[in-house]
Amino acid sequence: MTISIALQQLRDSTGRLSEAVTELVMIAHEDRPDDSEVAAVDHLAEQVSELQSAVVTAGRGLAGIEGPAAVAARMPLVDAALAAASLCYWRDLRSYAATSAMRQVARRGAADWRAWQVSIEQSQQRCEQPLDEAAASARTVWLELAELVSLWLSHPPTIDAGVPASENTASQNTASQNTRRST
Repeated sequence: MTISIALQQLRDSTGRLSEAVTELVMIAHEDRPDDSEVAAVDHLAEQVSELQSAVVTAGRGLAGIEGPAAVAARMPLVDAALAAASLCYWRDLRSYAATSAMRQVARRGAADWRAWQVSIEQSQQRCEQPLDEAAASARTVWLELAELVSLWLSHPPTIDAGVPASENTASQNTASQNTRRST
């Protein structure tokens, strides 16, 4: 696999995650039952917004990345955003405490509350696989970067002292973009 293929897989999986989270946001914010100004519902909506924020941050971090050096520079941001999304998802939305609180609120409400709560849980479950895929894709990008580092360390790029630094950087970027893993 190459860094460009791994990066494209990460972009694709993050895009699918964004779509799943957008559905959850719509259900949590737009489809709320009447008279849903309950603290637990507001807290859920806030946590869903936090999840969305982390996923958007990851997507923005991936936008416009070209070349291994840019990937290496931005992967910490993308990885941190995906880790934040995962933490929010598992701790604040899918944990026993969060699920139990929403079920208690739904039991006290009318029938539309229960239906909404079931929709929320189903939408949350649809986020799980894309979140796992995005995390796995991020690991693949890190592994590809690690292999490139080992190649760079064993065969460091040459810098011509007689060429301006900007041209050296351009030639290094071109050379590093062509580096492929041997199988």
